[in-house]
Amino acid sequence: MSDGCNPVAAAVKRLPTLQRNALRKIFDRVEFSPEEVAALGYRRLQQAEGIGQKGLTTITAWLKDYGYELEPVPVPQPKERTGTRKVRRNIEYAMRLLRTHGYVVQQIEDGKG
Repeated sequence: MSDGCNPVAAAVKRLPTLQRNALRKIFDRVEFSPEEVAALGYRRLQQAEGIGQKGLTTITAWLKDYGYELEPVPVPQPKERTGTRKVRRNIEYAMRLLRTHGYVVQQIEDGKG
């Protein structure tokens, strides 16, 4: 049951399924290291689809087991931007869906055309 060959896989398996799947969506791959998760930062994890406050607490504790500290950054967001998060989630979902079906998604370069 223990995966002694691959420490990254063993670390990922220590996360509950909901948090593991939410992080897999962010990274768009099955395996990721605690270091990569810590590099995302608290705010990015807080905004991620499928990670609520309880999940964030779980991920923070998991990271702490691997020597990484994530501290909440209490920055109030303006009320007029509440729709921005939903728009970003919709765009991220659309990009994931397109990639799943073989499309290449890339940013348009300004000033060329």
